This record gives sequence, structure tokens and C-alpha cells, in this order.
Amino acid sequence: MRTAQPAWVLSRQSYGDSGMLVEFFSAELGRCGAVVRGAHRRKRGGSLASLLQPFHPLLITFAGRSELKTLRSAEAPRPGYLLRGDALMSGLYLNELLVRSVPRMDVLPSLFLAYGQAIESLYEGAGEESLRRFELVLLSELGYRVAWDSDELREPIRAEAHYRFEVDRGFCIAEGSAPQSRGDRLLPGARIIRLGQWWEGADTLANDELALLKGITRVAVSQLTGGRAIRTREVFKDLKSLGKGA
Repeated sequence: MRTAQPAWVLSRQSYGDSGMLVEFFSAELGRCGAVVRGAHRRKRGGSLASLLQPFHPLLITFAGRSELKTLRSAEAPRPGYLLRGDALMSGLYLNELLVRSVPRMDVLPSLFLAYGQAIESLYEGAGEESLRRFELVLLSELGYRVAWDSDELREPIRAEAHYRFEVDRGFCIAEGSAPQSRGDRLLPGARIIRLGQWWEGADTLANDELALLKGITRVAVSQLTGGRAIRTREVFKDLKSLGKGA
């Protein structure tokens, strides 16, 4: 592929004496791996290793017909996003989530666009909502779209009713109106409607609404990762615990 395409670095590791294996998320090939030869060799303007960093928008070209490509060239059309603190951990979470859930060579232009928007939002400080919105786009692109306006029977969500969320079925209406049943956390229909309005572009969510949304996406994302824990999330939780104990 000789035409440069936009891409992001998801992860990287050493390969041989001066090379790297890099996992890219690209516009035209989706998630793909590539060998970068001589990545640590000093060149005019710095080494490739210093350029191939997470959260730096790139233009790259590949060579090779196999699934594992060889990087031919890379350049940065503009400066990268320097994420710190919570924003950095959130960005690393997005990268790990893509590596865990998106099949290689699956071209997903809407998800590629959403990823760039999420990184920019994290840089600007809009952390929690950026994560949730990206998770919902990812779910939609992989066939697990959340239908906010109807239940499993395609009946409209009723504000006065309560529902359980199941990944393969959507919102399932619960018998009665008790807030809990059989240990399930039931969701008020009015809150589901509100989340749907946010998804369509309404104002930002309150903290309790974000917590409700996080519960929904966590169940759905767990389906994508086969129930395996996201390591970045666990590290983030441990760091938060240490901070509270300090």
C-alpha cells in the first residue's frame, strides 16, 4: 500500500535489535500489526520509535500481503495529544479495548472516526462521557447496538416501567415496579429515555446518570472481551484506591 493512510498506535513492543512490533488502528485496514525495522536508529528529525507513540495522529504506508505488514513510512501531520493522569489511563483503556475486541483487518471507518474524537475529548478534559460514547459506538459497530427507544419486544420504552438490560436482548421489562428483583439492578424507563436523548446529542449527563450508563456499557463490553478483565481498568482502580488512602 503506497498511499499514506491515517492511523494511530495502539501498542508496541521491541522486535530484534532495533525493531518494533506495532499494533496500529488504521483508516483503511482497521486493526493491524506491522514490523518496524530500524525503529531505534537515529535519523534526521529523530527515530521512528519517538514518532510511533500512542495518541499521535499519523500518516503511514505498509508493505506486504500477509496479515503482519511491514511499515514503509510514517509521518506526523500534526502534534500528538499529550494525555496525563486520568486522561492517560482512559486513553490506554480505549487502546486495550480495541486490541481485545476488534478483529484484525476489519475496516470500521465510523469507529476510527469515533476513536479520534474520543482522544481529542480526553485531551480537552471530557473524560467519562467520552469513554461511554466510544464504548457505545464500538458496541454498535460490532453488532451489539443498544436500542434506547424500545424493549426486547420492540415496544416503546415506558417512563413508568422498570427494565433489566441484557446484551443479547436489550431492555427487558420487569414485572411490577420494584427497584430491585432477584438481585438485579433494574433501570427506570425514564432514565433509559434520558440516556437515549443524550446519545442523540442532548446535554451532558449528571453523575448518577453517568453511573447508570457505565453499568450498562460494562455489561455489554464484558461480552465483547469474553468476560476477561481489562488490565488498564484494574490498574486504574488500584491507583484510585491508593490515592484515597493517601
